[in-house]
Amino acid sequence: MGDDVQLEPVPRLEWSLATEAHQPATEAATPASLRRSWIHSAPERQVLGLFRKLNGAKRRLPAPWWLRALDRGELASRAEAFQIEDEVHAVLSARPGWVFVPWVGISEAGYWEYAPSDRGSVKMPTTVVLTDEHEGWLNVVPAYGDEEALPVPTSTTKLLSLLPQVEMW
Repeated sequence: MGDDVQLEPVPRLEWSLATEAHQPATEAATPASLRRSWIHSAPERQVLGLFRKLNGAKRRLPAPWWLRALDRGELASRAEAFQIEDEVHAVLSARPGWVFVPWVGISEAGYWEYAPSDRGSVKMPTTVVLTDEHEGWLNVVPAYGDEEALPVPTSTTKLLSLLPQVEMW
């Protein structure tokens, strides 16, 4: 009998380390400022390989929208996803009333809230969220109170023309 300790990998722990932001953020005012974990900087092939290895058949691993889309072959690259995030941020940050909210799930890019819609009995203001649910990559969720509102699918190319309507909700 040996005293050898045998360690077995714990997939969730391995993924947690891969998505953990190691450098302290001085400011999280943009999606780019949140890209500080291994999955954002390691070679894309390695990131995708680890995700596929750990995600398994149940597909329950917390992951950013772009990694799920990349895994399915719906995005050409991680750089393309980052460009989408940056474009949305540029459009919304140039308009009055839109605020970037950086605190979301593991390794996510954040979301944007329309502050003027946060009034009265509103529980959640009008929000723009990145998603892998469709190839437009964006959902606009109208402000809502007690009953959650259904998201409106859109895309980066349609967002700017949709904003005057969205800002009136």
